[in-house]
Parts: sequence; structure tokens; C-alpha cells
Amino acid sequence: MTDFSTRLRRATMVEHREAETRSFISRLMAGSVPMAGYAALTAQYLTIYRELEAAADRMRATSAVAGFADPALTRVPSLEADLAHLYGPDWPSAVTVLDSTRRYADRLRTYAATSPTHFIAHHYVRYLGDLSGGQMIGRTLANRYGLDDAGTSFYRFERIPDPRAYKIAYRARLDALALPEEQAEITIAEAQLAFRCNAEVFVELGAHYPENPEDLAPAA
Repeated sequence: MTDFSTRLRRATMVEHREAETRSFISRLMAGSVPMAGYAALTAQYLTIYRELEAAADRMRATSAVAGFADPALTRVPSLEADLAHLYGPDWPSAVTVLDSTRRYADRLRTYAATSPTHFIAHHYVRYLGDLSGGQMIGRTLANRYGLDDAGTSFYRFERIPDPRAYKIAYRARLDALALPEEQAEITIAEAQLAFRCNAEVFVELGAHYPENPEDLAPAA
């Protein structure tokens, strides 16, 4: 029988690939998106992680998934520090939250904060990705945009010295949940949705920071 962590990874491969190959992300990694676009992405992440980590705070009281709500994963303080570097001390009034980000945050608030099954799906999509490709992305963006450590602290997990070992333990924890089939299917479907939510954010960012400036989307 296939481990649930393997099943989850395989079931989300298409959505994962579609999200990470969006034009905005490809151009960002190449350094062809303006610094303002990178800052805007960071601002969207703050909105998303505030909701996800608020959900984690609630899930620590739910024994079945409490182990996933690890404070070592917390990203909000790092994102706030990055935004202070990118926008300056008045960053809270400088950032704009996109419609796609609001929809993503609403989904987290409605489902991830109330259902352990949905929480696990969103937690898996975000943090396991951050601990995998996110490490490389952070280094690439620091080089492309001359940020060094400042402005990219979101991508570094100072309290997790061995990301590979952490990911192995994380997958083992997923397998140990031994979810009934109905809950397993809900988790898989929600993880697929989470990747689509991410993709929608990238699409909207791409409209605001297009490859050709003449294609710039009108201000909301």
C-alpha cells in the first residue's frame, strides 16, 4: 500500500508544476521582474501566512495534528522584517493585498482554521515547499536582487538546521495519521486547491508586473 505522503505528492504533481512554472515566477527567478514585483509577492505571502499560522495556533489544541503546528516553521516575523527592508518603516500602509490573495486567505480562515483535515493540506503545500525548493529560490532571489540576507529572511529557517531530516520526519508524521479514506481524499483535494490558489496569486501578480510594460493591468 502506498504511503499517504507519497500518494499526496503524486496527486498534486500537476497542480504543483503548473503553479511553479507560471510566467511571473519564471521571470522573477530570472531577475526580469522589477523589485516592486518581488516586494508585492512578499506582501501577499504575509497575508497568507498570517492566516495559516493563526490556524496553526488553533490546531495545537487538536492532538491529531498538533505535531504539525511547529513554532520552528513560523514565517510571519521574517516576512514582516523583509517588508520593512523592502518598503521601509511605513510598510503596512505601502502594501496592497490582491483579490486572489484575499480569496486564498478567506479559504484558510474558513477551512484550515476549523478543520484539521484541511489544515494539514494547506500546511503541507506551504511549508514542505518552503523547506524544499524555497531554499534554492531564496538564494537565487538574493543574488538576482542584491538582497543578501536582508529582504529574503522568509526563505531561511534558522530553527531548522537540517531541512532534509525535517522533511523526512514530516512525511513520516503524515503517514502516521492513518487517515480514513474519506479524509485522505479531502486532504488531497484541498492540497490541489491550495496549489491552484498559489497559481492564481502568481497570475494576478503577472498582470500587475507583465513582461511588456504596455500590457500593464489597470490599477484596481
